[in-house]
Amino acid sequence: MPSIETTSRISGKRIHSRPWEMAFLIAVCILTAYAPLEARGKSLEPIRLGAFEYPPFYWEEKGEVRGIAVEIIDQLFRRLGTGTSLRLFPLKRALGYAREGIIDGIMILIKTPERTEFLYYTDPVITVRGLIWFAADRKGGLVHFNRLEDLRPYVTGATLGYSYGPEFDELLKTMKVQRVASDYLNYKKLMAHRIDIFPGNEIVAKGLFKRHPELRGKFNHSDRSFIEWKLHMGISKKSPLARYIPEINTIIDELDKAGLIRKTVEKFTE
Repeated sequence: MPSIETTSRISGKRIHSRPWEMAFLIAVCILTAYAPLEARGKSLEPIRLGAFEYPPFYWEEKGEVRGIAVEIIDQLFRRLGTGTSLRLFPLKRALGYAREGIIDGIMILIKTPERTEFLYYTDPVITVRGLIWFAADRKGGLVHFNRLEDLRPYVTGATLGYSYGPEFDELLKTMKVQRVASDYLNYKKLMAHRIDIFPGNEIVAKGLFKRHPELRGKFNHSDRSFIEWKLHMGISKKSPLARYIPEINTIIDELDKAGLIRKTVEKFTE
């Protein structure tokens, strides 16, 4: 389906949008004109959220967005007393819409200095370990490390456009690195012994193994993490939802203490 070129109402920059995206943007602009949000337990206007392809947190299947983040969104905003409208965009576009206030927020984001210019953050929703993965039948045996520098001799895979944290990104500059378009392709390369190791997000890895039977039981990982990512909900500084961050944080804590976030993750990874 061809793209439609539109002009951003804030920046004046050209944005390429599909027709359904245009309908979505028109709808959310109409919603913005209505009354402000009310307290928990009362009727609230639907919250406009952006998502991006990031299995098992988000993916589109038969026209429906599914994943860990989608179920957490449902649990959170049901307790807040409102519904949500959710659309899948490329991450860069979703962030641009949040910057301009076209959407209210994005669930499951890493906090960065650049993003804090236009986003407020909730408390962490999920903490994810970054682990070093390797083939279970690797001839050299298990891979352990005490310091990141211990990994320098290995040929490592990496995913194009991804950051693995400042320290690991610096280490990659001194290593033999093969970059491909997705984590899935990196695990395939591990299986084929074309690379030695891959620094992978634990939840993403287990989600891939569940969705792709050919990957199951084929890998081991380091006994320690090289980083832990705290994933938050980012809320546009132009959104009225920003006033409700304390209440959202309370609900996140309730979901965590009730074990509902853990059970949601396990549903998509175990």
